[in-house]
Amino acid sequence: MIIVRRYHHTMKMLKYLPLVLCMTAGATAPAEDEVAGIGVELRVAGQSVVVNRIVPDTPAAAQKDLHVGDRIIAVTQDRGPAVQVQNLMEMVRSIRGPKGTTVRLTIIPSGEDDSHARVVSFVRGELKSLWGDGVLLAIGTKAPDIEMLELANKTSERLPEYIDKTVVLEFWASWCGPCQSRMAELQGYPGKYPDWKTNVVLIAASIDESADIASKHLKAKGWNETHNVWVDIHAIRAYHIDAIPTVYVIGRQGRIVAVNPRDLSQVVNHELEEERAAAAG
Repeated sequence: MIIVRRYHHTMKMLKYLPLVLCMTAGATAPAEDEVAGIGVELRVAGQSVVVNRIVPDTPAAAQKDLHVGDRIIAVTQDRGPAVQVQNLMEMVRSIRGPKGTTVRLTIIPSGEDDSHARVVSFVRGELKSLWGDGVLLAIGTKAPDIEMLELANKTSERLPEYIDKTVVLEFWASWCGPCQSRMAELQGYPGKYPDWKTNVVLIAASIDESADIASKHLKAKGWNETHNVWVDIHAIRAYHIDAIPTVYVIGRQGRIVAVNPRDLSQVVNHELEEERAAAAG
């Protein structure tokens, strides 16, 4: 993967992340048929990592040993020692693993104190239908064509329809804590940078369970300065999304020019300047 230090930034403050992949710390992404996990989404609550959601049709859902709000305080690989984990990313890496292997979680049930800690075991299962592999598209890659449901009028559209503009493609969800501030920030860009109104399209791509959920959340927030769409698993996998918020900047040539930049406005304005310079000759 090509990394451009100026434009590429690893998100260190993610508070929600689905455990649906087979990837250990420092390893490259596995082949698709090796993708495995237990099927839970996690979030940070104070100093704890807690279960945010149980994904249907996964080992966690089948066993019914985990519940929303449970705290996870340690992870054991098969018969190895229990390792206390408080960092979300370390927790994710610890729970992911090859299909068929065992992972044991030390949990404290929601609402209980530490004296109620117990250990639950899971055999990692195949979760190929969920999310992407986390290997985000490299700068210079042609942006994949995806179908999107435009939420204002419930019509289908495709990304190449905006080939004549610089595209900011933000993946988000109503349940994602860090996504809320990012979405609010996007609403202010058209007013702050007037030329964005004609040269940039801010696509806010919801990955909520349904378009209706996204629409209700957007209406409640009053977020109407972005081009609001809903996308399904095909778009999520096309852009290799395994965590949100994730944003791509796509130039008028249809290629990726930035991934999760530190300063989105700087990247977009730089792209617009280069386009003006090229047009001038």
